[in-house]
Amino acid sequence: MKRALACVGLLAACAPAGPNVPRSDRIPYTLDAGGVQLSDRAQRIDFGRTDHSTIPAMTKLVGRGPTATRDCAGGGQQVEWPDGTALVFAAGEFRGWTNAAGSAGLSC
Repeated sequence: MKRALACVGLLAACAPAGPNVPRSDRIPYTLDAGGVQLSDRAQRIDFGRTDHSTIPAMTKLVGRGPTATRDCAGGGQQVEWPDGTALVFAAGEFRGWTNAAGSAGLSC
Protein backbone atom coordinates (compact mmCIF):
# COMPACT_ATOMS: atom_id res chain seq x y z
CA MET A 1 0.00 0.00 0.00
CA LYS A 2 2.80 2.42 0.89
CA ARG A 3 4.49 1.60 -2.40
CA ALA A 4 1.32 2.37 -4.37
CA LEU A 5 0.91 5.71 -2.60
CA ALA A 6 4.55 6.59 -3.26
CA CYS A 7 4.07 5.89 -6.98
CA VAL A 8 0.92 8.04 -7.10
CA GLY A 9 2.76 10.89 -5.36
CA LEU A 10 5.69 10.61 -7.75
CA LEU A 11 3.39 10.71 -10.78
CA ALA A 12 1.51 13.72 -9.41
CA ALA A 13 4.79 15.59 -8.91
CA CYS A 14 5.76 14.96 -12.53
CA ALA A 15 2.40 15.96 -14.01
CA PRO A 16 2.43 19.27 -15.90
CA ALA A 17 0.73 22.21 -14.28
CA GLY A 18 -2.63 23.28 -15.65
CA PRO A 19 -2.83 26.14 -18.17
CA ASN A 20 -3.75 28.74 -15.55
CA VAL A 21 -1.18 27.76 -12.93
CA PRO A 22 1.46 30.53 -12.78
CA ARG A 23 5.02 29.63 -13.68
CA SER A 24 8.06 31.55 -12.61
CA ASP A 25 9.94 30.93 -15.86
CA ARG A 26 8.18 33.39 -18.16
CA ILE A 27 9.88 33.94 -21.50
CA PRO A 28 10.42 37.63 -22.37
CA TYR A 29 8.92 38.84 -25.64
CA THR A 30 8.05 42.00 -27.54
CA LEU A 31 5.18 42.72 -29.89
CA ASP A 32 5.92 44.25 -33.30
CA ALA A 33 4.36 44.95 -36.70
CA GLY A 34 4.69 41.29 -37.73
CA GLY A 35 3.64 39.50 -34.55
CA VAL A 36 5.60 38.38 -31.48
CA GLN A 37 9.39 38.37 -31.13
CA LEU A 38 11.08 36.40 -28.36
CA SER A 39 13.47 38.81 -26.65
CA ASP A 40 16.36 36.44 -26.06
CA ARG A 41 15.97 34.17 -29.11
CA ALA A 42 15.61 34.47 -32.86
CA GLN A 43 12.25 32.67 -32.75
CA ARG A 44 9.03 34.49 -33.66
CA ILE A 45 5.29 33.99 -33.74
CA ASP A 46 4.35 35.71 -36.99
CA PHE A 47 0.94 36.77 -38.26
CA GLY A 48 -0.60 33.96 -40.30
CA ARG A 49 0.33 31.19 -37.86
CA THR A 50 -2.58 28.94 -36.83
CA ASP A 51 -4.47 29.51 -33.61
CA HIS A 52 -3.78 25.88 -32.65
CA SER A 53 -0.04 26.59 -32.47
CA THR A 54 -0.11 30.29 -31.49
CA ILE A 55 -2.24 29.99 -28.34
CA PRO A 56 -0.04 27.30 -26.70
CA ALA A 57 3.12 29.19 -27.72
CA MET A 58 1.83 32.45 -26.21
CA THR A 59 0.74 30.61 -23.07
CA LYS A 60 4.29 29.34 -22.68
CA LEU A 61 5.68 32.87 -23.07
CA VAL A 62 3.29 34.45 -20.57
CA GLY A 63 3.52 31.56 -18.12
CA ARG A 64 -0.27 31.27 -17.78
CA GLY A 65 -3.16 30.35 -20.00
CA PRO A 66 -5.62 32.81 -21.51
CA THR A 67 -7.98 34.54 -19.10
CA ALA A 68 -10.71 35.42 -21.60
CA THR A 69 -11.86 34.76 -25.13
CA ARG A 70 -14.40 36.87 -26.98
CA ASP A 71 -15.93 36.87 -30.41
CA CYS A 72 -15.20 39.77 -32.74
CA ALA A 73 -17.34 41.24 -35.50
CA GLY A 74 -16.87 39.40 -38.78
CA GLY A 75 -16.23 36.01 -37.17
CA GLY A 76 -12.87 36.70 -35.56
CA GLN A 77 -11.86 35.92 -32.02
CA GLN A 78 -9.76 37.72 -29.42
CA VAL A 79 -7.83 35.72 -26.83
CA GLU A 80 -6.55 37.61 -23.77
CA TRP A 81 -3.71 36.75 -21.36
CA PRO A 82 -3.23 37.96 -17.77
CA ASP A 83 -0.27 40.18 -18.74
CA GLY A 84 -2.60 42.41 -20.81
CA THR A 85 -1.72 40.96 -24.22
CA ALA A 86 -4.63 40.08 -26.50
CA LEU A 87 -4.19 38.23 -29.80
CA VAL A 88 -6.75 38.45 -32.59
CA PHE A 89 -7.51 35.48 -34.83
CA ALA A 90 -9.51 35.37 -38.06
CA ALA A 91 -10.24 32.21 -40.05
CA GLY A 92 -8.09 30.27 -37.59
CA GLU A 93 -4.97 32.40 -38.12
CA PHE A 94 -3.12 34.92 -35.92
CA ARG A 95 -3.93 38.32 -37.47
CA GLY A 96 -3.31 40.98 -34.82
CA TRP A 97 -2.41 41.90 -31.26
CA THR A 98 -3.22 44.62 -28.78
CA ASN A 99 -2.03 45.66 -25.32
CA ALA A 100 -1.85 48.84 -23.23
CA ALA A 101 1.08 50.15 -25.33
CA GLY A 102 -0.48 49.75 -28.78
CA SER A 103 -1.64 47.32 -31.45
CA ALA A 104 -0.77 45.87 -34.84
CA GLY A 105 -2.71 43.98 -37.50
CA LEU A 106 -6.43 43.29 -37.08
CA SER A 107 -8.25 44.41 -33.97
CA CYS A 108 -11.43 43.09 -32.45
